[in-house]
Amino acid sequence: MALINVSRLTVIGVLSIFSCFIQGTLASDVPDDTVYTDGQKTVRKGDSVVLTCRFRGTPYAVYWKKGDDPRSAPNLVSWIPTDDVTGKCEGQRPCEIMEMNEDRSLVIKEVSIAEEGRYICRVSNYQGNLIHNFTDIRVFSPPSEPYPRIEECQGEPVNNVKQSCRLPASDSVTITCTASKYFPEIDLFFLHESITTNATYSQIGEQKNVDGTKNKSVSIVARPSETPYVCVASRIPGSPARRTVSVTVYTIESTVAMTTTQTNHTIPPHQIHGAAKVGYSPYL
Repeated sequence: MALINVSRLTVIGVLSIFSCFIQGTLASDVPDDTVYTDGQKTVRKGDSVVLTCRFRGTPYAVYWKKGDDPRSAPNLVSWIPTDDVTGKCEGQRPCEIMEMNEDRSLVIKEVSIAEEGRYICRVSNYQGNLIHNFTDIRVFSPPSEPYPRIEECQGEPVNNVKQSCRLPASDSVTITCTASKYFPEIDLFFLHESITTNATYSQIGEQKNVDGTKNKSVSIVARPSETPYVCVASRIPGSPARRTVSVTVYTIESTVAMTTTQTNHTIPPHQIHGAAKVGYSPYL
């Protein structure tokens, strides 16, 4: 006669019921006709990101797409029950950086500017109905260090504490402030004597790099002044703070040559009464 361990069967039965209860609870937290995704993700260029896709039950198929229309947007990665966990990628770039995980979420291993946009998770659910939702990715890239920087200060002695340098000028000099490899936007402008230089007094240029990042420059004509010219970077991608760098333009000490019929004399400017005078008004 066979002996039955009643206590062991009881424990196993309780654990099975508890397991089914847990699974049922997890499955029922998403309605039949709904896909839960992240509404928006902000990602730094070069980082990885996971786009969540949650739904009820075991699906017949899952498709991750990029675009606005779930019917016409191209597939990036798709999955059916006979596929590997990571799914099947379509296209060179998706196959290099994208795959699904066991939750059918999309993993992007290295985000570039090109990955910005709308991603759709389209599901053929356990009832055979097609349902979907989307996530918008916003990519940012802080400017390359150091920024902002005065181009004319390259090679000049720089005060690292104040981020400043000094430039000589006999009359005036063009100074240019730059920031490079940022995305999506940055503001650059000069301050002098608490006055902001606007487009009338400055030249602003912006160019796009191959990887989608941008370079920006702002240039002004500066005259010698005891007050430094301060370049300000604001609306910096990924940072709420401002950054500044300054340059002081000073007068080059010079001499004035006076010629007579008998001999040549070189006289410092301060000894010439009304003949020559070195001095300039601050440039705004």
